[in-house]
Amino acid sequence: MKRILITLTALFFTAFILSGQDSRDMVSKCALGIGENTTYLKDFVIKLMAASSGSETPVYKANIYLMKNQTYLFTMCNGDGSEGELVLQLYDKEKQIISSYNRNTDMVYSALEFVCNKTGLYTLWYSFNDGKRGNGVGIVSLLK
Repeated sequence: MKRILITLTALFFTAFILSGQDSRDMVSKCALGIGENTTYLKDFVIKLMAASSGSETPVYKANIYLMKNQTYLFTMCNGDGSEGELVLQLYDKEKQIISSYNRNTDMVYSALEFVCNKTGLYTLWYSFNDGKRGNGVGIVSLLK
């Protein structure tokens, strides 16, 4: 009985450690693409299930404090096995400021620059286009 308990505990921690390594690898790969003239600020690891029929698209929301007269770079990277492309929408209170998805051209951009005109708290909304299942990383960096 003791052996079974120890084995199950070891398997649980091994799975936990391996999933953490996958997230770190995904963040590292994405961070390599932000460029030399940037200062890395924060990353968000996003894992969302597909939307069920008739329901709203699942969204990962995070708050971030941005400062006036600073230029920020938002970079989005899709993880292996994602069915959808990672989309970012930046909100100031209830008003959408920018989006990485252009409805007119049906294109999803992997990076956005944003010149902040007002210091304050903003909300990042990460989702996958068409409500598909996916995992990915969003990185916020400061352009020099």
